[in-house]
This record gives sequence, C-alpha cells and structure tokens, in this order.
Amino acid sequence: MTGGRHPFGERLERDVNIVKNRKDLFLVESIPEAEDLISRLLNPDPNLRPKAIEVLHHPLFWSSEMRLSFLRDASDRVELEDRETDSDLLRRLESVAPAALGSKWDEKLESAFITNIGRYRRYKFDSVRDLLRVMRNKLNHYRELPQEIQELVGSVPEGFNEYFATRFPRLLIEVYRVIYEYCKEDECFQRYFRDN
Repeated sequence: MTGGRHPFGERLERDVNIVKNRKDLFLVESIPEAEDLISRLLNPDPNLRPKAIEVLHHPLFWSSEMRLSFLRDASDRVELEDRETDSDLLRRLESVAPAALGSKWDEKLESAFITNIGRYRRYKFDSVRDLLRVMRNKLNHYRELPQEIQELVGSVPEGFNEYFATRFPRLLIEVYRVIYEYCKEDECFQRYFRDN
C-alpha cells in the first residue's frame, strides 16, 4: 500500500517523528479504511490500539458483500431513530456528512438514477441517512430495478458496492465509526465488531 515508505518519514527523522507522534498517512489517504486502521494501529497509547482480532475484522478486509451488508444494517438501525426527535445517533451520523458525502449526494449520481429514486419518495441530498436508505432500498429491490438502472449500478455485490464506493469513498468508514461509537453492542452488529 505504501510502496515501502514509512509513516514516520525517512530514516534520519523517523525516531524524532515517532517520539513526537508525527505520522504522515498521505500514502493511504486514497484508501480510507487503510488510513483508519493504520492510524489506530499507530496510536501512541498501546491500550488504545486494536487487538489482532479487531484488525482482522476491520472494514479494510471486508468483501463487497460484507460492506453492503453493513451499510444495509446501519440504514435499518438509523431508521429506528426516526421516531426520536433528538437522537444522538442521528445527530452524530449527520455530522459526518461533509466527510462521508463530500457534497450533496445527488450531484455524484446520474440523472437516470435520481429520476428513478424520485418516483418513490423525497430525499434530502445532504443526508447520510437518506443516502443509506437509497442504497438499502435499491439493494433490497435490485431485481425490480429497470434494466438501465441495473446496468448503471452494476451487479450485486461487487458492481453495486463499487458504484457507491467510487462516488463516496469515505462513506463506509465514516458510518462504521459512528456505528462503532453508538451501536457496537447491538446484536445486529456483533459480526462486524468482533473484539474477542
């Protein structure tokens, strides 16, 4: 991933950078899951570093199917929060929108796709929850999608995952962090957060 380059710099400056915790993860910035995992592994406090079993279950190593399954479960979970007007989980999820979405998500999707989703309900294009809802609904009803939309988003799971991951490269890791913080103990997320 890094081409052999060290996150704490070249040989002569490395020890000083380690002591001062000055790391540079620019080599993995294009892989948000790798950046997240490596930064956690390099935490100066060894007690805050993930255990080996947590590393093995980190999203960096998830298949397309596992990634989509997690995002679908996250969508289902945040839908439960709709009834609560002052949900910490929803507030936190929407706070990551700038990082997860970049801009309004409709601007990154083809007009045919936006037209298709607009037939069924209205969405807020700056909402992480609404993008997750769209992904969940299209995934659950993939076979019912018009052929044009199926070809656009690709086959399930690889093509579908790739379609959204290339447009929203930080979505998975940002949602993962929020769910980890608020829902790690929920039964439906146990398979994603194995830590023992």
